[in-house]
Amino acid sequence: MPALVPPGYTRGPIMFLGPLIEKAVSDRLLQSFWDEAGSYGSRILIVPTASADLAIADRYRSWFSGTDVEWLEVLPAADRQAARDERLVAMVETATGILITDGNPLRFTSILGGTPVAQAIRRANARGRVVCGLGRAATVLCQHIIAGETTKTGPGTAPGRFLRPDQVRFAPGLGIVNRIALDCGEGPATDFHLQLSRLVTAVAHNPFLIGLGLEADTGIVVYADSTLEVFGTGSVVIVDGAQIEHTSIHQVDDESPLSITNVQLQVLGNGYTYNLDSHTAKSPPESEIPQSGYEAYTSF
Repeated sequence: MPALVPPGYTRGPIMFLGPLIEKAVSDRLLQSFWDEAGSYGSRILIVPTASADLAIADRYRSWFSGTDVEWLEVLPAADRQAARDERLVAMVETATGILITDGNPLRFTSILGGTPVAQAIRRANARGRVVCGLGRAATVLCQHIIAGETTKTGPGTAPGRFLRPDQVRFAPGLGIVNRIALDCGEGPATDFHLQLSRLVTAVAHNPFLIGLGLEADTGIVVYADSTLEVFGTGSVVIVDGAQIEHTSIHQVDDESPLSITNVQLQVLGNGYTYNLDSHTAKSPPESEIPQSGYEAYTSF
């Protein structure tokens, strides 16, 4: 579960960004994180642990170095021993914004899970700091990571043929948010059918969860009042199980068709909001909806 918010504090924003593809859009998405971190004078910590490719951290260090931040560091947590170093914990505590870069979520959790650094990231968000995850690594912010399919291949078992309990498997994440199960692709093209299948199956396992499907060049920010807002040039699929009346997930074997009744589906674009408590969506004011032909990506 999320870290407790100390008296006098408000939980910080939690941000999920899809794969960054188009430069103009990527710049605006990163600027949204920079804004939430305090904009000018912010203190940004880049956490590249989900990937062994150090060039990823350099890319974001270069981008933020041009934004007049007060402090900019890359967290050198490449193994569990380093993640116990109090100097790295101090880096987390210094930051006003923590950016977890794209990569393998299981690499991230296997290195940082349960360490003082991971605990410091959780505390930072509980004390008002924004925490943001990019691409597939964004799933580590959730308590339940949709880690991938366990689907067998072969005649009659092709992925996507029908919903099955084994459509997904879960792994424990950081638990910064416990009501969201996120599915995010690796590149510009998202297989909508496969993503929707995974989200519905995840929610069927536990209808408390709200499944979010994230496209490239699209972001979600969740605020302390349990309202999430969509921004960017794509859309977000929301699968809400709060009103589910029946699921057969406990009655069928892993490779049998799954039945679910009364699951709710929303597809939201830029400016739309969704409240996790009331389970209701709201459209942006008409004046904020871009008209046909609008291409000013820098302001969506």
